[in-house]
Amino acid sequence: MIELYAITDEEAPRLPSIAPLSVVASHGLAAVYAPADEEEVRASPEALWQHERVVEALMEDRDLLPVRFGTRLEDETAAARSLEERHQEFAGALARVRGAVEVSVRVLGETPRPQPSDSLSGAEYLRARARSEEAAGAASAAIHEPLSSRARACARLPAPDPAELLRAAYLVDRDELSAFVECVSELDEANPGLSVLCTGPWPPYSFSAQ
Repeated sequence: MIELYAITDEEAPRLPSIAPLSVVASHGLAAVYAPADEEEVRASPEALWQHERVVEALMEDRDLLPVRFGTRLEDETAAARSLEERHQEFAGALARVRGAVEVSVRVLGETPRPQPSDSLSGAEYLRARARSEEAAGAASAAIHEPLSSRARACARLPAPDPAELLRAAYLVDRDELSAFVECVSELDEANPGLSVLCTGPWPPYSFSAQ
């Protein structure tokens, strides 16, 4: 049993020593993997973090499609077969993210979404919700539109926190990363009622399966 970490180009830099990694190649693509424990896959914080560390180490000097934690195949033969059968899909996805990384941006504001309560009538709740959604939309436009214009692609993501007005991922060219982060800082300063949080660069999880 093997665990997959990434799909990348067959001709790629030497693998990092962060884990006992190996490569199986087919038709110009390569799958990076390591031996998997025979035990049942458990998504413990330690296991998830180790998987992410490996993918990020691979990302430092190559383009790749990151593989989600817990993706396992029987052996090298199965990995090579997957590369062959899904070659067009993998090659197209790798071309989309080539030369780019993912940056995550969250926008927090002072307009939490109203919750139904005994103190609000139905009409009052609907009006409060409309005001909240209008404010969230304006805040989102003030941040998301300038950032999306600087990115190769973008993806709006669910925001579970009511105070989170925007959560999005941006596919940013590696050589434009510093300018993108600087733009985030400028938008944060220009919008004192908002808190704009930027993390990354990350492997392009949000753009690998499009």
